[in-house]
Amino acid sequence: MSLINKMLKDLETRQAAASPLPGDRPIFQDLLSVNHDRRRVRGRVLGVLATLILIAAGYYGVTHLSYRSVPTADNALPVVAAPAPSPVVDTPATAISPPDITPVVTPTPASTPKPSAPAKPAASRPPASKPAAAKAAKAEAEPSTAAHFERTERPYSPEELAENVYRDAAQLRAQGNPAEAERRLKALLTTNPKPVKARELLVSIQLDSGRWVEAQDTLEQGVAQVPDYLAFRFQLARLYLEHGSDEQALTLLESARREGRADPELFAFLAALYQRAGRHADAVKNYQDALALRPTEGKWWLGLGISLEGTKNVAAARDAYRRALESGRLTANLAHYAEDRIRALAVR
Repeated sequence: MSLINKMLKDLETRQAAASPLPGDRPIFQDLLSVNHDRRRVRGRVLGVLATLILIAAGYYGVTHLSYRSVPTADNALPVVAAPAPSPVVDTPATAISPPDITPVVTPTPASTPKPSAPAKPAASRPPASKPAAAKAAKAEAEPSTAAHFERTERPYSPEELAENVYRDAAQLRAQGNPAEAERRLKALLTTNPKPVKARELLVSIQLDSGRWVEAQDTLEQGVAQVPDYLAFRFQLARLYLEHGSDEQALTLLESARREGRADPELFAFLAALYQRAGRHADAVKNYQDALALRPTEGKWWLGLGISLEGTKNVAAARDAYRRALESGRLTANLAHYAEDRIRALAVR
């Protein structure tokens, strides 16, 4: 720190030598301008800054220059010279250049690295031949097979195609174009006669226009193609009944029963046909089979009462009428009929 004190004293000596003597003061020195105070403050600030700079410079010189020991042979650190660049050997144009890696060589302290000649620029590789360049450009232009996805269209199944035709035809009918709907349905059933929804829609369109003969023919084809679908038989039997073909209707449903169709609607329909034909014993049998599968159907209890009454079984008929009322599923007219028959059979 003595060096800092010495520098401060030198600074004071220079300032004292620079100060004028009392008798040498200019006459205008006592005159103060308007910005005199501001200039005085600015001068003081600049002086303080100059002092701080000198102090810092002195401290740096003391700590980094004055006290650094000169290296001796004992404590000298080994000086590692920069590795000399490897000479570049010209190679033929077709040879593959080695990787640009320079080995690090640390010379001994006694040896002095010799200056090396400036390295020659590496020979540039000639451009690729035209066939190779064309092949590379083609490889870049072609998409990668790993990222290429090919979309394949799966054909519609017969069921899907039939469903689409049915929906389109139903929409056309709703839009007031039943002729186009019928044309599409007929085209479908010509190639695939199995879709039941499409056939039912075609029958409905034909019946709406009063063409019941065509509708009957369409249903007969449906029964032949899909014999297990009882709805075709029920609708066809109703068409037979409406046009006076009771025997055809009965034959149609009897064949379904012989085929083993255990359906309560089939048994009740057959019972009504037997009752209409005056075959009350057969009607009783079929009503009983239907009620065994669906015992809460009031209309069937009422029909059973009528056929039991036809076979002169009064007590059983009265009980069947009572069960029909208890079901709570009769219309007002049928309920009145059941009540009248119960009263009429009570006096017997």
